[in-house]
Amino acid sequence: MTNDEMAVTDRALPLRGVCNARDLGGLRTEDGRRVRARRVLRSDAPTELDDADLSYLLRDCGLRAVIDLRAPAEATTDGRGALGDSVPVYRNIHIFGTGSLRLDLTQVAADGSMFDRYLEYLEHSPGNIAEALNLLADADNLPALVHCAAGKDRTGVVIAILLGVIGVRADDIIADYAATAMNTEALRTRVQQSRSTREHATATPALPSWVFAAEPDTMRKLLAHLTIEHGGPTEWARRAGVDRPTQQHLTDTLLEPAHP
Repeated sequence: MTNDEMAVTDRALPLRGVCNARDLGGLRTEDGRRVRARRVLRSDAPTELDDADLSYLLRDCGLRAVIDLRAPAEATTDGRGALGDSVPVYRNIHIFGTGSLRLDLTQVAADGSMFDRYLEYLEHSPGNIAEALNLLADADNLPALVHCAAGKDRTGVVIAILLGVIGVRADDIIADYAATAMNTEALRTRVQQSRSTREHATATPALPSWVFAAEPDTMRKLLAHLTIEHGGPTEWARRAGVDRPTQQHLTDTLLEPAHP
């Protein structure tokens, strides 16, 4: 096991009601700093947490905010769970592309690319991504949990931009994104169980494997796109609505102090 893989394992959250949850704490910046532990967490939809899960997040972690990136209809249909009702701040900020629903609720082509979908998020949801980052810049909202349905795509793009803004190394951003691959089968099972309860499930074909993929090269291409086409995550975020003082506040709040 590599050091990066060990770091990912160490950041997994001890929760039974989700299958793709981890802490951003410990990820490294280009200047040698690290993301603070238990400041920003990421996960799939926390709608099935048990009492022990809730106690861990609310008492042990001191969670104050949940940023839900699902569509409002998803949040209504699938619910936001007891966690969303227990934190001081719950915000439903929809990240979407050309289609307004997540892939497992729509008819999808037999071939495709998560990279293409991520470019749609950048094009169609810049203001919403900026809103999520601005919320995370407020220390009163921390610790915070960012989630969508699977905690992979919408969450993955928002977290990647956040990490890029505060200077986290590209290799660590990529490794954090790709960590979802360890949870792919659990996510697939959860989605299939959810789909089986929906009225249109019998009319919807089996989902192609690329819908569940979390390949390192996908995030590598996204980071390259941000650099080549937009001048990097910091400049993309500035144009989207996260100004420089707010970006600096994110850095100061989320990173451990620099050693002299």
